[in-house]
Amino acid sequence: MAPPTMKAAICKELGKPLIIEQIPTPTPNARDLLVRVKVATVCHSDTALIDTGLGMATFPLIPGHEAISVVEDLGPDAAAHGFKKGDLVGAPAWHNICFSCRECVEIGPSFCTRKLVKGVSCEGYFAEYTLVDAATAVVVPGGAGVEDAARLSPLFCAGVTVWDALRRAQLQPGEALGVVGIGGLGEIAVRYAQALGVRVFGLDVSERQLQGVVEKGVVDGVVNVRGLAPLEVRGKVAELNGGRPLDVVVVTVGAVPAYQSALAMVRPEGRVIAVGIPEQDVPVSMALVATQALKVIGGRVPDQVDCARCVDFSFRKGIFPRVNPRQFQLEDINEMLDLMRAGKVEDGRMAIRFF
Repeated sequence: MAPPTMKAAICKELGKPLIIEQIPTPTPNARDLLVRVKVATVCHSDTALIDTGLGMATFPLIPGHEAISVVEDLGPDAAAHGFKKGDLVGAPAWHNICFSCRECVEIGPSFCTRKLVKGVSCEGYFAEYTLVDAATAVVVPGGAGVEDAARLSPLFCAGVTVWDALRRAQLQPGEALGVVGIGGLGEIAVRYAQALGVRVFGLDVSERQLQGVVEKGVVDGVVNVRGLAPLEVRGKVAELNGGRPLDVVVVTVGAVPAYQSALAMVRPEGRVIAVGIPEQDVPVSMALVATQALKVIGGRVPDQVDCARCVDFSFRKGIFPRVNPRQFQLEDINEMLDLMRAGKVEDGRMAIRFF
């Protein structure tokens, strides 16, 4: 049984450090799962939320949208979704999906117009307990120790997002794919893409990141794009790809030059998959898009079904995110956020270990 109170990291004011407090443990209603958080990982969007509010957050708020947890209790409607106490679960950020709006019915539940977002518009995972929507949760293989849970947690944001991007790219065996940005999302993307049977090229401004994927043997070539104009990037990639442009480019970084290079790198009728979101609008030559019949497609956090497929694929192929070996605790959250802001993430995703 969950205790009456729990420890949580609360953002009380925009741009201010999180405060650790004891607050009441939530009670599950309807199809809620009350979960005990085992591991929560920190994502770049957590810092964006705390620093800017992302135009949708209200404070005070418990941030955090990546976690692996254990089901502690169930709301009255949750068991019908196949869950039981003791299940090890993860979930995408979507919460309280309505299943009745036009978007839910005609397009898919992840597009629900009434949904909440964990750690943004409802309480997130930087706490000992939280509520998870049984209609979004995914049971992960049992018996995972804390280290395994730390590797699984980022799958439910970084992993499922690039999984969705690659699914929407409709990759064909033998095609050539470029991934711009070989950080947390990009590293998983190149590993997934290689496992899917395409040729993979990594592009980044960090030589350390590029050499990391070269040493793992998961790319067919890399290009350091620092200081290069889009047409120069296109030329260097073509040299690695037998003189040909790329079939698909996935952009995982929120940088305008990344998108300008991506559009220059793809062949006629090529696909550019947008994952990273720049703070500024990206100027796009519609003449280029029209005359080359290019497709620009969004990649996003998917629904429960595709999250489950992503987790299954990750286990079958042994593909998991890198996790920082340091044993962070909830009390370290503000230091972790500062490290994320400073871009000091070379050692992998930072994980809070609760138990």
